[in-house]
Amino acid sequence: MKKKTIILVIMIALMILLAGCQRSASKAPQVTPQLVEQVGTPLPVDQQIINATMTAQSIIEDFNMPTQIVQNPQGTSVVITQVPPTAVPTPTPTNAPTPTMQTLSKPLTWTVQGGETIYCLARRFDVDPGDMLAINNLYAGSMLSIGDVLDVPQSGSWPGGERDLLPHPDVWNVSAGETIYQIACAYGDVWPEHIIQANGLQAPYDLSGIKTLQIP
Repeated sequence: MKKKTIILVIMIALMILLAGCQRSASKAPQVTPQLVEQVGTPLPVDQQIINATMTAQSIIEDFNMPTQIVQNPQGTSVVITQVPPTAVPTPTPTNAPTPTMQTLSKPLTWTVQGGETIYCLARRFDVDPGDMLAINNLYAGSMLSIGDVLDVPQSGSWPGGERDLLPHPDVWNVSAGETIYQIACAYGDVWPEHIIQANGLQAPYDLSGIKTLQIP
């Protein structure tokens, strides 16, 4: 009886083992991978301000650029660098150079132009007006006409001291009917050729439409 019991137990054990070999091994449960968004824990506001302040101070020390700490719409403190505007150089005003006047010598003769007198010509050419009257057989008060040709003394000088009547360089406001020669006489020792040169005038030197003249 005991022998049969042992044999029965062995048979039952063999059946269990055979059944275990025929069953497929269990599979591990399948896990569908999921995208997990990693969200950093925001720093406390005080720490954000400290970090931003340190960044701002670093920018100021390294680049000498002003900064400002502001909060973005998400409530995070950020550093904004204020870029200074580029300085626009201011041009240094320069005065137009005064043209070098041509050197003129005392003429042997002169053809009278509108507005000129013996005393005007004597001042301009630095001669004695009495000598100029005498060399041309004229007397004090003689009237000159446009186109008269006068001899100019080559010796002597203006007897009245300074020959200028108005200080110059200057700007002359032109009136209707004035001529270059008349304006030169107003200054005394200014040559009309120099006024012509300074203003770039062309013959016949009509001043119509010209408001001012540079007087060298």
